[in-house]
Amino acid sequence: MIKSHSKSKPPTVACLGEALIDFIAEQTGALDSVHSFRRYPGGAPANVAVGIARLGVPSGFIGKVGADTFGDFLISELNENGVNTGGIKQTEEAPTALAFVSRSSAGDREFLFYRESCADILLTKSELPKDWLRQIQYLHLGSVSLTRDPSRQATLHAAKLTHANGGKVSFDPNLRIDLWANGLAECHSVTRAILEFTDIFLPSKEEILMLMGTDKLDKALIRAHEMGPPIICVKMGPRGSLISERTPRGKFRKFTQPPYAVEVVDSTGAGDGYDAGLIVGLVQGFSLEEAVQQGTAVASLVITKMGAMTALPTKTELADFLEHSH
Repeated sequence: MIKSHSKSKPPTVACLGEALIDFIAEQTGALDSVHSFRRYPGGAPANVAVGIARLGVPSGFIGKVGADTFGDFLISELNENGVNTGGIKQTEEAPTALAFVSRSSAGDREFLFYRESCADILLTKSELPKDWLRQIQYLHLGSVSLTRDPSRQATLHAAKLTHANGGKVSFDPNLRIDLWANGLAECHSVTRAILEFTDIFLPSKEEILMLMGTDKLDKALIRAHEMGPPIICVKMGPRGSLISERTPRGKFRKFTQPPYAVEVVDSTGAGDGYDAGLIVGLVQGFSLEEAVQQGTAVASLVITKMGAMTALPTKTELADFLEHSH
């Protein structure tokens, strides 16, 4: 039996993929040395959906969770954060995915995933909210839902449908190579398929080099642009981000965005905050530079708190931060 959660009006932005539970260590150190964990709602696309809603733009989540306590918890957290959960299915066939996360004293993370045969990868094409995909301005995706079928076919179909109806697709690979049954080769071919429908590609520097099969960033950017996306934002952690845009005339324009100086508490979800701030900026009609600046500010705020979803700022917190950062 599958329960769905209906909320009628399509959101402005829909995020598709995994919602899971992050158990984040309460002590710093390697996973084998910590002894207690705290439960946080997580999953990159779910984090982005919350980030967008908190910044005042209607967002929705498309995905599948288990018909279990953790699935109920995730739906209620998304609802409480103003995310439209009409695109979520619950299934008794598989549990909600879990991730155990530890942090070093420098804020770097180590992950252990319990997500083999979990609910999120069981999302099918027929379960997609097609009315949303025909009306949304943006569809945001990660690569976890692309790792295997049936969610791979559902994700590709959602991107095609959004594109065909004039919406834009943003794709943050959030790469976990160990989740791909056939490793990097499979990951390469599926990434190529999704990039064909991608308008904004949001990889880290390591991810774009790995996905494009080169150790030269310039070469990686050219290869990625050739596969489809006109805008590429390369996230470089403490060094900010590099943006490359292919203009309608086929020229390339690049600029960098430095980070804001903040104290790092936990870097979990910084990239998701960047994506949320950037997409909200573009929805609001900002220039690409202004949208990138807003994404950077959201990411900077996220790393000053614990957790990913729980650390995302509200519209007011973002405005205060920007006002005091100039």
